[in-house]
Amino acid sequence: MKAPRPAGDRLEDARLTSESPEQTGRIATGLARELAPGDVVLLSGEVGAGKSTLARAAMRELGVAGPLPSPTFTIGRLYSGPGGRPVAHLDLYRIESIEDEDPGLLNEYLDPRGIVFAEWPGTGSRELLRRARRSLKVEIGHLDRDRRSLVIGPFISR
Repeated sequence: MKAPRPAGDRLEDARLTSESPEQTGRIATGLARELAPGDVVLLSGEVGAGKSTLARAAMRELGVAGPLPSPTFTIGRLYSGPGGRPVAHLDLYRIESIEDEDPGLLNEYLDPRGIVFAEWPGTGSRELLRRARRSLKVEIGHLDRDRRSLVIGPFISR
């Protein structure tokens, strides 16, 4: 299964089916090749759908090395890609209202030179979208034990 290809500056809307976590990783690899500095990828789906699997595979393709633990209990983790490009992985599941948090909570992760993967963006979506050069929504759903549906795109430019 090929990852979606861009049409101009916009990614075609894509509805894909992944048969395994490995295939989800291959989709993420193709998706990562389309990302550029300032992009924010909003990952939504049920618990265990594969949001972290997709984010980790994409970060690997972007050149992030070393362990990639889930940011579930830390809000986010910041990594360094090739040339020092920041790559952030956020998990906003535990944030009920971004307005009730420190106004600078996400600042360290939203470097315009970097790429951000945000799981459970919900309440933080507005702030993430405001700061993104481009954003991309990815919705992952369970089809059965291993199979997932992925709805990707399109890129939205600010």
